[in-house]
Amino acid sequence: MKKLLSLLALAMTLCVVTACNDEEVPANGYIETTQSGASTFVLKGYESVAQGFSVLKPAGFTTPYYIKDKAFYGAAFDFIPSSEKRLEDMTVVPENGNWQPTAAIVPGQTYWARYAGGVYKYIKFRVAYVDGNNVGIEYVVSDFTTARPNSNSNMESSDQGAWGLEIPHLTTGNFFAPHYVTFEGNTYMNLAIEWNAALRHSNWVAFSFDKNTGRDRVSRGNAWMWDPAIPATEGGVEESNHKSDGYDKGHLCASSDRLYCTEANDQTFYYTNMSPMMNKFNTGFWSGLEEIVRNWGRSCTQGTFDHVYVTKGGTLNNLLKNFTATYKGNDNVLPVTDANGLTKGGLAVPAGYFMAVLAEKDGKFQALAFYVEHSDKLNTKPTTNELKACVLSIDELEKKTGIDFFCNLSDEVENDVESAVDTNLWAW
Repeated sequence: MKKLLSLLALAMTLCVVTACNDEEVPANGYIETTQSGASTFVLKGYESVAQGFSVLKPAGFTTPYYIKDKAFYGAAFDFIPSSEKRLEDMTVVPENGNWQPTAAIVPGQTYWARYAGGVYKYIKFRVAYVDGNNVGIEYVVSDFTTARPNSNSNMESSDQGAWGLEIPHLTTGNFFAPHYVTFEGNTYMNLAIEWNAALRHSNWVAFSFDKNTGRDRVSRGNAWMWDPAIPATEGGVEESNHKSDGYDKGHLCASSDRLYCTEANDQTFYYTNMSPMMNKFNTGFWSGLEEIVRNWGRSCTQGTFDHVYVTKGGTLNNLLKNFTATYKGNDNVLPVTDANGLTKGGLAVPAGYFMAVLAEKDGKFQALAFYVEHSDKLNTKPTTNELKACVLSIDELEKKTGIDFFCNLSDEVENDVESAVDTNLWAW
């Protein structure tokens, strides 16, 4: 009897110092690590999303990768298998390898994942096991990064605001002016402007919506002023340049697009955000386009999208020249332009206006564009069909404007979302 009790006591002691202590059981099960400092994770969704689903998004990555049809997938990721068996042996990133948008899941296989942010970032990982719906992963985020050929990470601007997905490829010689605000303890790039000093007009204005910046909290302001981020000597505009010309000071980023805080709204009243618009166009058809895009952006607060990225502007490569409008403006003056497409105040008047829209949900992207002629003869209350008639692909809009939109996406995702458009993916 004493011997039996002694054996029982020994067993209990061993239990305490080994795996019977729940705190010593790894959170992701028994995943062997093959490199010091490696992390582990369980991706769910191998057999069925209905049985559970999870995504892997390490610190510093804004979008995840996950399991899709028994393969690794992520909208901002490419993958390439490795011949090594252990992560510690994967010492050289295959920069020029055969990167693919998906990779089949194979137990024991090692892989490189390439993430397209402002620069390419890399993760090396290993499939430790496949168990039903679960895939055990061991991974290490590499310190190695490489420049992306077409992204703004290669531009002279050191401001990482240029890496935002809403920012087109920057034009050498123009002024890139990102504008930030601090709201509820977080810093946001509220809007960014590329200023064309020669034409005294923005090439484009870009901004984005998420669950915070899509909120409607404050009233419209009236803080008209020159943009403090750009020297006034570089094509500066004053109120007098907009006076008695028959045109509205038309917002590019609408005041109603930035109502999450007062400072954000005030920045929409910079003169760099203004374009001379005919009143019936500005308050009519253009306003209708703005409303539908704003609805998509505001839907981030309900979780329809995670982010909606918007770039808006006028066609500086195509101005209204020797033009006379049909209707007078609110100042009782008939809008006209000279042979160079300028108002009496010397401001360029685009012949058309555009919006490029990119939406993201769980790392999946969709995009479309609008182009509309600058006219005071359009319906002031456009129907859904009239709005849809202005839809075109991002590729088509790039040909019209000469602007490279959404260049900070990975090349594969950019090519996919910009080449075609499906209006059925959007709520009208």
